[in-house]
Amino acid sequence: MKDTLRWSYALNQWNYRMDVFIRHEHQQRALRTLSGLGFDHVELHADTGGRWDNLGRPEVIVLNHGSVEGFRRFLSSAGVAGVSSMFWDPGLPVEEEGYEFVLAVDPSRADWIVNAAGPYVDFLAAAGGEVLVVRPAGSAWMTGPLDGDAVARLAELWNRVGKRAAQAGVRLAVHHDCLSGIHSREQVEHFLSLTDPATVGLALDTAEFTIAGIDPVAFYRDHHERVVHVHLKDTLHRDTGEEYLMPGAEATMLRGGAGRRIERWFYELGAEGGLVDVEGFVAALREHSYPGWVVVESDHAGEPAEMAMLNSWFLQHELGLSPKG
Repeated sequence: MKDTLRWSYALNQWNYRMDVFIRHEHQQRALRTLSGLGFDHVELHADTGGRWDNLGRPEVIVLNHGSVEGFRRFLSSAGVAGVSSMFWDPGLPVEEEGYEFVLAVDPSRADWIVNAAGPYVDFLAAAGGEVLVVRPAGSAWMTGPLDGDAVARLAELWNRVGKRAAQAGVRLAVHHDCLSGIHSREQVEHFLSLTDPATVGLALDTAEFTIAGIDPVAFYRDHHERVVHVHLKDTLHRDTGEEYLMPGAEATMLRGGAGRRIERWFYELGAEGGLVDVEGFVAALREHSYPGWVVVESDHAGEPAEMAMLNSWFLQHELGLSPKG
């Protein structure tokens, strides 16, 4: 997109089922779709590696493309200039770690998480990516709402990871989602107050904040100096009944299995009834000369190419951006 802001698109929406995003031709089709819609950078999503998710781990990407430079050539062959960022949740069970649940709030796992972050940081640095986006706390249904001491332990952990990332020339951005044990505006602000602004920034997700009851426009205006990364998407719902605390909320809440049985929480930009003031949020970014990436994300909201087309249409026709020349 031609604009003073820098736009990227998240690839996580394409990897919505084990067998649909595994071959290079599948991935190239997605990349060509995004390139054709005006997005020339992408955000990767860390996951287990191997044949079923060969974009999920740095060592597997290198194995499949021969080198980091080989992967960059692969992106370029589809008209994508590079990687803006990569999302990593250290608590996500993956095959390479024996499908173990790792809770970041557990102090005995702090060293493991710092070490595990290293390959992602180094890969991003080599690939020309700028931001490692991390989930700093596990889901509240697993940890319970976190008290001040727990938040302080997490802040200490991510200060360490932020320092490691900075040494490689990569920025760390913490992404608080609507299921997180760090959930309220007050908790997020407390966490930020305990982290080093030079090495730990905030990845503000407009839909996740809205679902959790946090106004993303107001939060950004109050804390714009800490926001170094943005995930831009819409939602039609707020969690008004503490559904995030239901056991297995990833499925029982976000996949419509219980609670109000809302099957879809995330929507394309400009969706009818959307609760996110997208225009106001983007205007606030411009007002404060936001220097980071704005990553448009669909997050399994629907058919990937359709969602990407709707998002591109909104940026062009409602925000006045131009596709790349």
